[in-house]
Amino acid sequence: MRILLVEPWQTGSHQAWAEGYQAASGHEVNIVGLPGKLWRWRLRGGALPLAEKVTTWIDMHGQPDLLLISGLVDVAELLGLARRNLSPDVGVVIYQHESQLVYPVAEGNYDNGAALRNWMSWCVADLVLFNSYHHMRAVTAALPAFVRSLPDATHEPMVEAVISRFEVFAVGVDLGDIPDRSAMPDASSRRAVGGSPSRPVILWPHRWERDKDPGAFVAALRKVKAADLDFGLVLAGQDPPSGSAMAAEDRASAEHEFADHIVASGELDREDYLRQLAGCDLVVSCARHEFFGVAIVEAVAAGCVPLLPDALSYPELIRPPWHSTVLYEPGTFGTRLVDAVKRVDELRSETIGLSQSMRRFDWSTMATVYDQRFEAITARLATV
Repeated sequence: MRILLVEPWQTGSHQAWAEGYQAASGHEVNIVGLPGKLWRWRLRGGALPLAEKVTTWIDMHGQPDLLLISGLVDVAELLGLARRNLSPDVGVVIYQHESQLVYPVAEGNYDNGAALRNWMSWCVADLVLFNSYHHMRAVTAALPAFVRSLPDATHEPMVEAVISRFEVFAVGVDLGDIPDRSAMPDASSRRAVGGSPSRPVILWPHRWERDKDPGAFVAALRKVKAADLDFGLVLAGQDPPSGSAMAAEDRASAEHEFADHIVASGELDREDYLRQLAGCDLVVSCARHEFFGVAIVEAVAAGCVPLLPDALSYPELIRPPWHSTVLYEPGTFGTRLVDAVKRVDELRSETIGLSQSMRRFDWSTMATVYDQRFEAITARLATV
């Protein structure tokens, strides 16, 4: 089977997802895409250049069996622009890494037009895949009211049929270059970067922006410092975008405040990140929004003990036997982080098996799941 994967945001985790599936799939997967910038414009205007890329690919290689389209583009518009070259028998699957209908934004910044483009895309798809049940449930709950809010009632009859096409497929993650340190015999061998075995290293692998709530993280670090506990700190998330001056200033302020604890800070390339990850003991999140959590999967697979909200996608990533150990209730993060720094080796003993459970997201497993579902879609369409 030939799959043409269309990625409007061919950068970062989206690019890793596309190339990871391409490398691991048993099918022929080809990628066309655009660089990861100007996300609002990708959703509004990305269909035209992507349709040109799809058309060029078809002219050179013939028809694909299936289009797999990442959701940051108006798919209805894309298909319309490519209609003269694209066979009506080609299956259309949309993968929603995020959805504008339920993406949290600052008050007054909600973009009804962006959500409408998601909705119109779902209407033309044969299958819509979400990266977590949390994500799919949020969209399913919000969609009926959103459609009722449109200027007339002509869209409402489509809601049930569209929702019936929703399924959950976790993000595949390439974990092949991440060794599982949980099997190492002693703490000192696990903390090669962070220093002495008495100095746990805390990893923050997120963007320094509002939806990840770095302010709550800084407040928790102050509690750890006030408890006179030594710790190392790796701030390894993406640098704030050029337009986020406040986020950049806040991060610089945190780097200054905890300068004595910082092992590494700033956006790291893959090799440097894995080197730093090898010395981290705890990985944390204070996120207000998370549809999946690739960085958490990677860190836990590497042997870090997680400390995560008991909300969002995290109860899906972490299997139930470890919920009480690593998931925290609202308002308790600071206290839980102090406790985790005090007894990180005890927590490691209490989470034996957790790092291995993350391996279920490796592409060596997930590619087969994707392949089989896409085979079923094309087989069904062939009989219509």
